[in-house]
Amino acid sequence: MIFVVVLQSKLLATKTISKMIKPKILMLPLLMGFAFTSCFEGDNFIRYTDYVTMEAGLLPDSMVVNTSFNLPIRATAPNGCWSGIRVYVNVKADSAYYISAAGTFENHGEPCSQQLVVHDTVYVFTPKVNKTHLFYFYNPTGNPQIRIDTVYIKVQ
Repeated sequence: MIFVVVLQSKLLATKTISKMIKPKILMLPLLMGFAFTSCFEGDNFIRYTDYVTMEAGLLPDSMVVNTSFNLPIRATAPNGCWSGIRVYVNVKADSAYYISAAGTFENHGEPCSQQLVVHDTVYVFTPKVNKTHLFYFYNPTGNPQIRIDTVYIKVQ
């Protein structure tokens, strides 16, 4: 009698274990297929946005209120993996201008073409108030990294 009970409990345990293993065995090919396909795309993928080199023309020492000045700005990135280069002008307190340039670097594991990626633009500066204006140009590769220009505004 004890032998039959032990045999039945072992048989029951074997059936329970096989019921638990079967779904896992069926899931194994699915998981392996997913693992292989996920390795094919994007293994060496990288994308980030960062500051790029920027050069701006010289500003005059003084200007008259409501007269315009065209400030040429050139932003450059070192290779063909860069795109979407833009120049940003942030105006604070109507007389402080923070100017920088940024772009997106994207690579899928291939070598980047050795070409400069250039974005030229012109910022039209028209002072509206009679006070000193400060321009802060951020260039991550420059020495110094921040160039500060002062423009004195006067009434005609």
